[in-house]
Amino acid sequence: MKIFLSHASESKALVRRLTEPLPAHVSIWLDRDAMAPGQRFAPRIESAIRNDCDFVLVFIDEHALASDWVKRETALALQRQQALQRAYVLPVLLQDVGAQMKALGIDPEEMLYLEATDHSDEGIAAAARTLADELFKHCSMMIETLRSADRRRMLDELAEESTEFKQVAFRWQASMGNSLAVLSVNQAAFDHVRDSVAAYNAVCERFIPRLALHRDRITSAWRERRSLCEDVREVLASIENDVYRGAMFRLNEVIESIHHLDACGGAPPQEIVQLDARKEALNAAARAALERMSAQVAELIGDLDSELE
Repeated sequence: MKIFLSHASESKALVRRLTEPLPAHVSIWLDRDAMAPGQRFAPRIESAIRNDCDFVLVFIDEHALASDWVKRETALALQRQQALQRAYVLPVLLQDVGAQMKALGIDPEEMLYLEATDHSDEGIAAAARTLADELFKHCSMMIETLRSADRRRMLDELAEESTEFKQVAFRWQASMGNSLAVLSVNQAAFDHVRDSVAAYNAVCERFIPRLALHRDRITSAWRERRSLCEDVREVLASIENDVYRGAMFRLNEVIESIHHLDACGGAPPQEIVQLDARKEALNAAARAALERMSAQVAELIGDLDSELE
């Protein structure tokens, strides 16, 4: 964790006493202490606040309220807080000047602040402990927010990829709506089937191998919810076995029938009727499997998403 300390130079010694007890894993950016020789002061501070730090502590006393540097640093930090949509600015009162914090753009009625107005050894030690606890709390909240964002990204990826698969699968299934007598002699109708199958296969080459990755990532992220994890395994297994290797794979039988009729120059009407009946049955089974899959995936993602709220 890296924190930026915004303070008036007159209060540097007190700020050091408050922050030196922080754990070793907390890296402190203390204006010129973090500057390399030759670096320009203002751009380096602006970069630290905008890009390099996890939190900005603003130490407020009469000197800070009169400091243009503290005002500028606080303004930058508040902008960053708005962009992050999380706590980023942590005000620390060094004097009883809470009513004047609005001069820095900090509303004491809207933002929690810490008090370190007791400068005795006992008071400094207590304030340092409170500061460490507050940083740990906010860091924990930040980690949980990142975890939720990562989980939501997993769901978005699964939803996007399963939707793409469903779309090309429905397109293939719909492309075979004509009679086999038409599909075997009409080049435009057959080309539509051929192109639909090619698009389906291209998506499957990406999507089907990733089902195991989706399963492992999601069940790991929601491992405390065993029933949901079992639902994930069942739904993703169904996509591969019941849809991809099942109902959709059996549509290849229709493709074979088309090639057979084309090679033979047609078939007796009764045979065409039988082949069309078989095609319709396979088509209906594929459509039903895709509709079940769509409903199952939507319900699963909805259940997983509700855990993030």
